[in-house]
Amino acid sequence: MPITKIEQQGSITSVYCSVSASWSQKIYLFSDVHLDSVYCNRELYLKHLQKAKKESAWILDGGDLFDAMQGRFDPRRNMDELRPEYRRADYYDFVVEDVANILKPYADNFLVMAQGNHESAVTRHASISLTDRLVYQLRHDDSSVVVGGFKGWIRIVGKSKENHHEFTFLLRYSHSGGGSNAPVTRGVIDTNRQAVYLPDAQVVWNGHNHQGWIMPISRERVSVRGVLYQDIAWFVRTPGYKCEYIMANRGYEAEKARGPNPLGCIVITLKSIKDDRLGISVEPLFDV
Repeated sequence: MPITKIEQQGSITSVYCSVSASWSQKIYLFSDVHLDSVYCNRELYLKHLQKAKKESAWILDGGDLFDAMQGRFDPRRNMDELRPEYRRADYYDFVVEDVANILKPYADNFLVMAQGNHESAVTRHASISLTDRLVYQLRHDDSSVVVGGFKGWIRIVGKSKENHHEFTFLLRYSHSGGGSNAPVTRGVIDTNRQAVYLPDAQVVWNGHNHQGWIMPISRERVSVRGVLYQDIAWFVRTPGYKCEYIMANRGYEAEKARGPNPLGCIVITLKSIKDDRLGISVEPLFDV
């Protein structure tokens, strides 16, 4: 993983890397893992983490890595949804420590951990940032991971030693991104709105509603040299790993009568191609 440095300025995280003519890099997009929930499919999550590790992929987490709804002041509290090992007085501290131990083998692969509504709810109710605490622990294991916001930009800048050519890849993430649960459209309709106000992004990534899809939108462009060309903006939604629909016969999901969703993540592959251009491919890594 040829990263030279990671910098943050406001909501923009810049990742600088050295590339070659044959350079390629995979980026795994995870969100909505809910790792401490009894409904999290940990086996599948760890399987995908191991695959990312084997491929020397970079990992981005888009929020709700924690479920963390069982704190004393959380109105969503339901002890039936809490894993037995977390039922203790130092609940938040122990959850962070345990998640850090689970992710320690993959610490080198993580670049950004963003925050979702579950993490922001803990900050609101208990004045604790679970994401900051987790990143602090992982950085003790020599990880370069940084904390992201509820929304922001990932800017990857590649520089070739052979010809000094630089490319910039722009990914814009938001934990929710609009669309709510949207049982009919699954939130896809919001891609049309985002395409208007996010014209610079090559990938627009949302999570939150546990839907999973990839929507490419072709665009007509004119280069700074006056050359007409066409490119693709990729709009993606990661479903996460919480399989509450199958496992729960009571509670929020059962009462809302929502259908099942896929589980998994999305994989981006960046690749140097001829004429100093950057190839971008996007594929789902979904399961049930």
